[in-house]
Amino acid sequence: MKLAKQQGFTLIELVVVIIVLGILAVTALPKFLNVSQDAQISSVKATGGAFKSGINLAHTVWATRVGAGPAENLPTFGNAEAGEMDFNDAGWPAQHYYTDNEASPQLDHVEDCISVWETLFEGDEPSISKFDSSDETDYKANYISPNQCRYNFTDNQNLSIYYDSRNGQVSVDSDPNS
Repeated sequence: MKLAKQQGFTLIELVVVIIVLGILAVTALPKFLNVSQDAQISSVKATGGAFKSGINLAHTVWATRVGAGPAENLPTFGNAEAGEMDFNDAGWPAQHYYTDNEASPQLDHVEDCISVWETLFEGDEPSISKFDSSDETDYKANYISPNQCRYNFTDNQNLSIYYDSRNGQVSVDSDPNS
């Protein structure tokens, strides 16, 4: 009876393969880790674009229906009360949550920032809460004096959307390391 010669890998060959796989893993792993961060950045940029479009659309409604000066409870998005918006002298959305009948509506509290967000997005998505709230929401609103809001992305506080109601400026800070 003739024995068949067994063939297999030597210890050196196995070590070389393990080293090569280790090198590949070390070079590829950082690329896979950045996928989550890239998705967050894309999400904030898309939400910021939608927010800016909503601000510009509201300003256009104000220009068409009012044209000059402040406006309160102007039906902007639909006919329901939830679609009403307050505008400052320049015609930019400036909800005032706590008071009514201001001479010129302006953002002066975090609740005003939340009200602008919820009116523009007509509901609960993307969700928002106060900056110091423990609520599980997509964004956290922060009032910046005067008449400015910052909406920080909850999963990465370095990603945010900024709104200035004095001139309608909307910008997105999408640098995750800032």
